[in-house]
Amino acid sequence: MRNIALGLLVVVLLSIIIEPLVEVLNVCREKIILGSALTNASRAAKDQSIIYESHRDLDAKIDEDRFVDYFAEAFESAIQVELTSRIDNTLKFNSTDGKYNSFTVTLEFKEEFIESERDDGSKVEQIISEVKVKAESTYKFKTKYLRIAESVGGDVDYQLTGERILKLSVKN
Repeated sequence: MRNIALGLLVVVLLSIIIEPLVEVLNVCREKIILGSALTNASRAAKDQSIIYESHRDLDAKIDEDRFVDYFAEAFESAIQVELTSRIDNTLKFNSTDGKYNSFTVTLEFKEEFIESERDDGSKVEQIISEVKVKAESTYKFKTKYLRIAESVGGDVDYQLTGERILKLSVKN
């Protein structure tokens, strides 16, 4: 009888130790998914929103509204979320399959004027664009014990965040 009790104790203790480790692996997986969705959505939006007429002057200008629109569309399809609100360059997404809590994505655009020198000694002024993308969401726990801890009201919230910086320049 004592061996059965010890066996049950070992099973319970192992589950208490192993479940948080499984949750850590889930968090790492979710961060990878979010990072890849941000990267892919940024690249797709860049390809659709860059103003090609500005390339003649070696400027990398972006149509910000088109970038935000294409980014939202690509991000929606990447992780099965839908756009619920857009205020300037702040986007809010809700999960369509209940896998995630709501995401808040902020896009920051910046243009920088630089002066470079050509091989023949002449100077060229050009515009380099930079887009900072930041996504935040409260992580939705997958394991039983941490869901119980979250429902009890303890301060166990974990912020799932992803950041990407996209720099655009034209080289001749």
